[in-house]
Amino acid sequence: MSSNNLISIPVDFLIEFAKIFGNICDPFITPLENMVKSNLQTLFPSFYNDAVEFLETSQSPFTSRLPLMNPFHVLMFCLAYLTIVFTGKQIMANHTKFSVKNLSMVHNFFLVTLSAYMCTTTLYEAWRQGYSLFTNPEDRSEKGFQMAKYVWLFYVSKIAEFMDTFIMVLKKNNHQITFLHVYHHTSIFIIWWWVTYVAPTGEAYFSAALNSAVHVVMYGYYLSTTLSIPIRFIKRYITLFQMTQFTLMMIQASYDIYYFKVLHPELEETYPFGLTLILWIYMWTMLGLFANFFRADRKREAEARTKNAKKIK
Repeated sequence: MSSNNLISIPVDFLIEFAKIFGNICDPFITPLENMVKSNLQTLFPSFYNDAVEFLETSQSPFTSRLPLMNPFHVLMFCLAYLTIVFTGKQIMANHTKFSVKNLSMVHNFFLVTLSAYMCTTTLYEAWRQGYSLFTNPEDRSEKGFQMAKYVWLFYVSKIAEFMDTFIMVLKKNNHQITFLHVYHHTSIFIIWWWVTYVAPTGEAYFSAALNSAVHVVMYGYYLSTTLSIPIRFIKRYITLFQMTQFTLMMIQASYDIYYFKVLHPELEETYPFGLTLILWIYMWTMLGLFANFFRADRKREAEARTKNAKKIK
């Protein structure tokens, strides 16, 4: 067995597992999906037909070979996430908080391991396929399917990250369940579904690998706290790591727009401009929200130091 086949075993297993899970859920979800589609077609026939046509013409040739690509399922996951978070907060308001140390430890260890796997495999596949740093066109040939599987895994990993919020709900850490937190978890899941649906190769590799690397550090820190390992100095730098990745992704998007639209508009093989534009706009929103969070966090730290200093006196 080749090294490429060996490192592909985990993602292949997860794809098959997702397919089996989907088959189990289909008898319950499909009737609801058909009802929603029927109502939309009746109420908004023109919009519905245009949307169906748009989805059919936009999809990657790999979409039909990957599970969890149905937009209705994406909507169901988002609604379930938001419902659990907001109803969970209401329910927990009348209950004492749970001790979730073991759950947090398993969750963080899983995401550290998964993030490390996604980062290394994505970079390895990019190297194997001869990718450059930027300006990698979409690969719709069969050799692009391996990268598509790794990008799919990155998209699906955003479902596992929903557990971050559920743990906060159980711990009654409501101050952490901010607009930024919920918006980021929901929007990034939708965006990466769309990336995987349209073009899970080419330039998609950079964001997937970079974000996975940042998550190794972030979830590694969270894991250390559950294990009572004192490496708290990393905490203040996590937001800076995240903002740095957003900046690098914005640089990538800006350069791609300049390269494909200004320097070489004649190129037929490019990366979809729509995805690049979405990345560029989304990174601006993330930088703004995270910068505001960083300033507020530093302000809280300063106030805490002042308060402690007064207590000592």
